[in-house]
Amino acid sequence: MAWNEDRARNRIRDFMDSVPEGDIKVEDFRTFLTEARVQKGMSADASVRAALVDIPRNRAITTDAVHVYANLIDFNDVLTEAGRETEASHKRALEFLHAHYQGCDELLDEFEMQRVDFHGSRLHAVVLAPEGAENESERVRVAVAFSAAFREMVERLGDKHPNFKTGVCIGIDSGPAVAIDSGRRGEREPLFIGSPANHAAKLADGTDEGLNLSPRAASAIGQATEPFAKSVFLNEEVQRRYLGDEITTAGVRQTANERLEKAYAAVLESLDARIKSDSGEAVFRFHHKEPPLKDLVYSDHPPSNAIRMELASIFADVDNFTAYIDNAIATGGIAEAVANLHVIRAEMGAVLRDDFGGRKVRYIGDCVHGLLAEGSKTETNAMDTMKKSVDAAAGLRSSFELCREMLPGIEDLGLAIGIDYGTTPICRLGLRGDASVRAAASRATCVSEQEQRLCNGIETKLGESAFKNSPANIREAFGSERIIQNLNAHTAEIMLGVMSSPYINSGVDAEPMMAHETDPAPPMRAHAKR
Repeated sequence: MAWNEDRARNRIRDFMDSVPEGDIKVEDFRTFLTEARVQKGMSADASVRAALVDIPRNRAITTDAVHVYANLIDFNDVLTEAGRETEASHKRALEFLHAHYQGCDELLDEFEMQRVDFHGSRLHAVVLAPEGAENESERVRVAVAFSAAFREMVERLGDKHPNFKTGVCIGIDSGPAVAIDSGRRGEREPLFIGSPANHAAKLADGTDEGLNLSPRAASAIGQATEPFAKSVFLNEEVQRRYLGDEITTAGVRQTANERLEKAYAAVLESLDARIKSDSGEAVFRFHHKEPPLKDLVYSDHPPSNAIRMELASIFADVDNFTAYIDNAIATGGIAEAVANLHVIRAEMGAVLRDDFGGRKVRYIGDCVHGLLAEGSKTETNAMDTMKKSVDAAAGLRSSFELCREMLPGIEDLGLAIGIDYGTTPICRLGLRGDASVRAAASRATCVSEQEQRLCNGIETKLGESAFKNSPANIREAFGSERIIQNLNAHTAEIMLGVMSSPYINSGVDAEPMMAHETDPAPPMRAHAKR
């Protein structure tokens, strides 16, 4: 398996033909909601959530919505036991996620909110109703009430079950964004693109507990903001007031606290049943999967048939994408931008799967998370895996360079890539059938995401474990800072073969293979755009 330019060009052309710009219908959420209700025989006050389950690939839905990101900030501590990742710590981490995912879903149902994604320790959800720009303040009020209820639920759950104890950092922003879905049945890939989602993620990207609003969201509910402030912190007293607020969803008027009590009772009932039937733990049983990972079917791997193996985790994120989308929204270029994103996403997934035998975990906005491994039925070959992963990173960049050449208007975008290596559990957490969560959570997945976030649009960076397990020629090329510029298929061929120069020639003036000295790595946390 290897990247091939002709094959990549042909794939990109096919992806471009599958959803051409001219076939993309852009419409506002209110119109889309009305159409969906008619098609599904729903009443006029039926749940807003039900309408956004399956957005066709040829649709782009403009929304005025409130975006909520919630980060379980102690998750990284749950991953380890005495400083090491063990089978027991991974079981505990997956049960931790399972419990909090379920609690969040129950609460989202009560507040009639749309879950966009769970990614490791991070939740992304949106408030879409009541629809229209004129109802922004009510949507923010719902988001704040939900956030206060979620923090209260997590605190109660941790008090009753200490293994699930964690702080929560929440970010909220409001404004225009575009909703799309490029997934398949069984692996939906809903996505809201635009500044509000990006900003909310950044506001939740911290290690301190609390609820942080953007100035726009704070102003919508009458919270005073300081001039030039980037966020507004809501203290505990203010949050408790919102728990007493009455909220109407789908025709039902209840306080946030009443909704919290219903959701919390459902979570406890389910959790207690699992504990009673399994002596305190969910049934997580692990096995090694023979590589390659491309044929991994997540639905075949519930907790009782979970995978746990050494592998490489790779994050590849489109740099400068939020600014690109905001400009598209402002200038009427949404159809072109959405068509381009569908192609970029599809090609990155194809490179991982078809060229290198890897498996996509999910798309996170314009970022792809993938897994790769080389080895036998019983063990992973670390050096072969790292060689394949670096080669795959180079293939991703080469395909992205072709996308920049073949797609209109994306010449200012780049690709930032991070890789790490380590033992990682993989399973599908059993929530809501097809909407259950594809989980691959370990220190390696956290570090690879962190390293990607330290990169600009021409850089690829290895985590310490990935670097240690790489062949000598890769370590030499990446250098002591574990980072390299302009690594594409051509330069990888030189690197993984016989290197004749301390420089990599990528079609530009020769530069040292190492990029500039990086800043010290921040604590591992959820993904947020640069």
